Amino acid sequence: MTQAARRRQPPITIRSARAVALLRRLATGGRSQVDIIEEALERMASQRKTLSEALTPVPPQAFDWEPARSNITSHVPDFDD
Repeated sequence: MTQAARRRQPPITIRSARAVALLRRLATGGRSQVDIIEEALERMASQRKTLSEALTPVPPQAFDWEPARSNITSHVPDFDD
């Protein structure tokens, strides 16, 4: 990807206090906000599924819906202490 001069690139405006706080926290190591945002977007794009992957049926999962049986009623309390 060719990089244009910063002045010629379109600006991005973030109107989120949470995003600003996260950017401030992530930029403490000397990284620029631009690097952080670009890296996050590239990571999201690489993890995105293709349409065929998204439409592939997921194999059903078997769950044991019965709770574990408790045998607490079989214990007789010892009050002789």
